[in-house]
Amino acid sequence: MPYLVSSIITVVAAMVILLTRYEADDSAIMSQIEKMKTMVSMVDGYVNTYIESGGILSDINFQVLADAGILSNVGTNQNNTRLNPSDGSGTIETTMSLPNDDVIWHIIPNKLNADSYKLLVDFTGDSSLMSKSRFSEGFIGREYCEKMLFGELLREQDQFDGTDDFENDSGSNDDGRFVCIVYK
Repeated sequence: MPYLVSSIITVVAAMVILLTRYEADDSAIMSQIEKMKTMVSMVDGYVNTYIESGGILSDINFQVLADAGILSNVGTNQNNTRLNPSDGSGTIETTMSLPNDDVIWHIIPNKLNADSYKLLVDFTGDSSLMSKSRFSEGFIGREYCEKMLFGELLREQDQFDGTDDFENDSGSNDDGRFVCIVYK
């Protein structure tokens, strides 16, 4: 009988330990996700301002927004000219990232639908978001792209090649990159 009672106590103690295990502090990732919400709405606000001032979505990127005076001192723009392998034409790829932030943003015109643009988000440099990359990519894509912007989430596309196409669609649900097609 004492053996049975001590076995039950041991099992109950083990279950209590398993059920109350230590959970990591998620405050860092949650603050980054809230920051992403602000950034998504800010980027879409820039696009809305550009459209309201007479701009068209078929040629939009961060350089166009900067030239129109919409991005005055917001972040850093990096311009890279890429050649289209099919016809040799050059396209400018622009990215934006804020100081002290490792998330890289691309605005890409959507050649298939003139009433939309593509937003490529790359948070591979953000260690907080990458610590739970599957959760971060799913939550940001679902809550901010699909629900907030009424967009379409493409989690497999992960590298822009300078045209409306992407270099590959070998992305995954946890690689820290996704595309959001935003319809206007």
